[in-house]
Amino acid sequence: MFNKVQSAIKNIETCLSVSKKPCLAWSGGKDSMALLDLVFKKVGVKVPVVFYREQWQPSKYAFQNRIIEEWGLEVYTWHPTFSSFQQTDDEFEVQNKYIFDNTDMTCPTGITPIEEGKPWVCAMDIYNRPKNPGIIAGWDGMLVGHKLCDSDPIYGGDAGVRVDVRINPGQCNAFYPMKNWTHDDVFKYCEENNVPIQTSRYEKVNGKWSEKVDRTHNCDYVHACTACIDRRESAPKFAHCPKLDCTIENISQRVLWFDQSIPSFMKD
Repeated sequence: MFNKVQSAIKNIETCLSVSKKPCLAWSGGKDSMALLDLVFKKVGVKVPVVFYREQWQPSKYAFQNRIIEEWGLEVYTWHPTFSSFQQTDDEFEVQNKYIFDNTDMTCPTGITPIEEGKPWVCAMDIYNRPKNPGIIAGWDGMLVGHKLCDSDPIYGGDAGVRVDVRINPGQCNAFYPMKNWTHDDVFKYCEENNVPIQTSRYEKVNGKWSEKVDRTHNCDYVHACTACIDRRESAPKFAHCPKLDCTIENISQRVLWFDQSIPSFMKD
């Protein structure tokens, strides 16, 4: 673990030395909390934080709001420029493209099925959210908590980053200090360094940390209805819309779908 921490610090210091205006991608999840601690406390440098939050189900952000206040984070967020859907079997995401300067950055809104008694939103409302052409920020190096062991059901499993640094000519470069960390490494680091863990999202059972099945407090997901955008061949032509409380047509052929090819820096 010591060697992994030292390697992460080296990557962070490289980012800071070659970037005129670095920033850090943050969500409040375990990985970005560990990264925040590495940068702010181990290296001892405060940088702006890019945090894409959703408008829906604001109770999901109680932990993040507390960290922003307690750590005095300089947080930037804005609406995406473009949104489209992704689907693999019964897993849905709204893939949002955010633009700053000449850089475009994608960040998905995971969709989890609606549950009785819990707030939910129509997936088309996420898709049709207000858009922003982009901002001028000047960031040229972004620290990201993406790891080799990461997975995503939309990609069929493996969604790990293969590089330590992603060079983007004319755009913001991405640095991955924690590339070789495991999920257990992250939790161990957080425990040993008193890094706050969102216990409404994660739980420790029989000595092992993991993400809770219940996504009520997981800000990577929004409870949403996807009945009218299911593009599987087995999906019905007509669906009941709980928002309008009536029958509507499946409109999956009339919305935009994101190219689900795995990015080159995430495959061997």
